[in-house]
Amino acid sequence: MATRIRRDYSLTGVITERAVALDDDRIEERVEATWWHPKISRQDLKALMQRTDRYALWDFGLWIVLLVITGTLAALSWGTWWSIPAFLLYGTIYSSSDARWHECGHGTPFKTRWLNELFYQISSFMTLREAVLWRWSHARHHTHTYVVGLDPEIQVMRPADLVKIALDFFDLRSGPPEVWRIIRHAFGQPNADVRSFVPESELNKMYWSSRVYVGIFVAFGIVSVAVGSFLPMMFIGLPRFYGGWLHQLLGLTQHAGLKENVFDHRQNTRTVYINRVFRYLYLNMNYHIEHHSTPMVPYHALPRLHEAIKDQTPTPYPNLWAVYKEMLPALYKQATQDPDYHIVRELPDDPFAPPIEAQQPITLSTNGHAESLQWVDACDVSDLEENDVIGVNHNGKPYAIYRLAGDQFYASDGLCTHGKTELAGGLVINGCIECPKHNGRFDVQTGKALTHPVKVNLKMYPVEQRRNRLFVYIPD
Repeated sequence: MATRIRRDYSLTGVITERAVALDDDRIEERVEATWWHPKISRQDLKALMQRTDRYALWDFGLWIVLLVITGTLAALSWGTWWSIPAFLLYGTIYSSSDARWHECGHGTPFKTRWLNELFYQISSFMTLREAVLWRWSHARHHTHTYVVGLDPEIQVMRPADLVKIALDFFDLRSGPPEVWRIIRHAFGQPNADVRSFVPESELNKMYWSSRVYVGIFVAFGIVSVAVGSFLPMMFIGLPRFYGGWLHQLLGLTQHAGLKENVFDHRQNTRTVYINRVFRYLYLNMNYHIEHHSTPMVPYHALPRLHEAIKDQTPTPYPNLWAVYKEMLPALYKQATQDPDYHIVRELPDDPFAPPIEAQQPITLSTNGHAESLQWVDACDVSDLEENDVIGVNHNGKPYAIYRLAGDQFYASDGLCTHGKTELAGGLVINGCIECPKHNGRFDVQTGKALTHPVKVNLKMYPVEQRRNRLFVYIPD
């Protein structure tokens, strides 16, 4: 049996220093330049990225109805043997809040932003993931997926802890530390890892959010003592423990047993076909390669994205059994023989396809008139539809040009100020450009940073329409 020397997965240790030292530039820039992107036309991708309230209102509305029905049945059955299956059913539906926290954190289920935020806050509390902390944690996860020392959400560390994996079917190994972390944060005591990805300006919000969580749990605890029964806690807090089996069953399939420290989601992420009930509770996160490669696509459009790019990805697993039949032996080998062992997925013939069309900017040149050397001939007006964006390149630097309703044209630096991602791959929605990597938004007219995780405004440039051409003023 191999010696079990646990790797340093902390975000502030030697491994992190080595990862950052791999390049003189920011690690975010290096990773973004390396990640694989699927080949898909800008037109098709834009159609898949469109937001609507239609699907989410139905799916989330049904979820609430199911919680009310199963919760009522569980309450009525309390004190009888029927309460066991009743609460198991309620807890399973309750714990699917983990998928809803995830999707609403990306801001994609609803077109109406306040609905995304409302359900994000509710489902974060339900799944014991403090909202401010996990918003920033998940942004880091998407930037550095399965990169040791940089990704705070590596579920199965090496050598694999098989006991922890088994206990987490009832959240017994991950849940208590998460609750304790919320309590620590309520007293303003984050550790170094948390400080490494939560900005200083967000810490106070995190503290107050944690205090609200603690206050709610204390209130339910007091009620339980007052009525002489822990029944109230069976509806708030405890369901994540006794009902979390399905999320663990599905969540393990995302990355466990696959390759670390690789910048191709097809090698560290899985797509697996599951039944409709599980897909509903999991909000289509079984299409996980698709989600990581293009996180701006809403959950309801992931099956269509899968069909569009499946010839560029490894063969999907036909069912959960196929995943576990391959994954469990791999995890056992990591735990007992070789921590470096990992599953290798067979890739199509073109493993490192070029980025999507929108991330291949047009190269600009000056228009040749001496009186306007700083006005750069950018593109034809017809190149831009209403509420759209294209990428252009001038002297090796990327820029983004936007068109709002009518003939309203704007231009900005082409990279997101947070993750250095090409904004031309994003979506123009409600007068904003949404970054395709972490879903942060900027006002197209002013460049103002509006939503998490972006904090720094975009630099804007004047645009002129001259007949059928657009010119951008770029100072020397």
